[in-house]
Amino acid sequence: MKNIRKLVSIALIGVIGLSLSGCKMIQKTPEAISKTVVATVNGEKITLGSVDEKMQSTIDQLKQQYGNDLEKSTDGKAALKQQRQTQLEQIIQEKVVLKKAADLKLIPEKAELDKEVESKLADIKKVYKTDDEFNNALKSANYTLDTLKEYLATQIKMQAVFDKYLFKDLKITDADIEKYYNENKTQYTQQPGANMFHILVDSEDKAKSIKAELDKGAKFEDLAAKYGTDGTKDSGGSLGYVPYDSQNYDKDFLAAAKKLKEGEVSGPVKTQYGWHIIKVTGIQTTSKTQELSAVKASIKDTLETNKKNDIFKAKYEEWKKELNVVTYDDKL
Repeated sequence: MKNIRKLVSIALIGVIGLSLSGCKMIQKTPEAISKTVVATVNGEKITLGSVDEKMQSTIDQLKQQYGNDLEKSTDGKAALKQQRQTQLEQIIQEKVVLKKAADLKLIPEKAELDKEVESKLADIKKVYKTDDEFNNALKSANYTLDTLKEYLATQIKMQAVFDKYLFKDLKITDADIEKYYNENKTQYTQQPGANMFHILVDSEDKAKSIKAELDKGAKFEDLAAKYGTDGTKDSGGSLGYVPYDSQNYDKDFLAAAKKLKEGEVSGPVKTQYGWHIIKVTGIQTTSKTQELSAVKASIKDTLETNKKNDIFKAKYEEWKKELNVVTYDDKL
């Protein structure tokens, strides 16, 4: 499902709320708090309650992390405010873009919109094996079928603004792609390294036993699935291509891997994570830069995304001024 809801994330500027010392504070009820206005768009009020309703699943996660009363935890309160800021900005973006969709007469007719919603819904359902699995996913995301359809309809309307107005003349030329490639060749240069595989276990004895099985002809991927204790066990122990100078891997692990020849399997290797049996293939001893043809599509996608971000950001700021968007960050 194509979604540009978060095409641009606009940071809100924090406002420090000051209270007079000695001032008598009146405790607001939860109902009163939920009615607090946190923003206005074209005169339409957005309340704190509407923000929290949209992010209920996020609030539930924060409560699991910081406790049920988030306001009593300094970290919990800060995390809640940050999430509210993000959610509020998404609500404002939707209202602004939907207003422009109406102004530009880009909202599809109801029959067409309903058809598109059902098509998107069918695509989502394909991800799940059963209706129960789909319904459970809806519930965990704090959606009902109706609210999901409403969300999809909103995305389709917003997409019309992006495709038929904002980005309709966007073009990426071969010259643009070549220029980006030449200026960013280091991104497409593979340093010396190898395709690495490992089986991670918690003891040297277990690692020795696995190596013995491998020496007798057992397949590495089979033993990785059987004995591995990390996420690579389901992919034959594959770590992908790893440069020998990578900062993301244990130094002892890389030192052992670098000593191996093509297709060779190590003995037990001790690291901070446990004991490894390592295998390497596709060894590359020199740096290798990918040809432009191999990365052209990827670069085009990157340039399109960057241009879309720039176009949207500029136009969105213009639209916010037109619609007199006001936020009250101190109320969050």
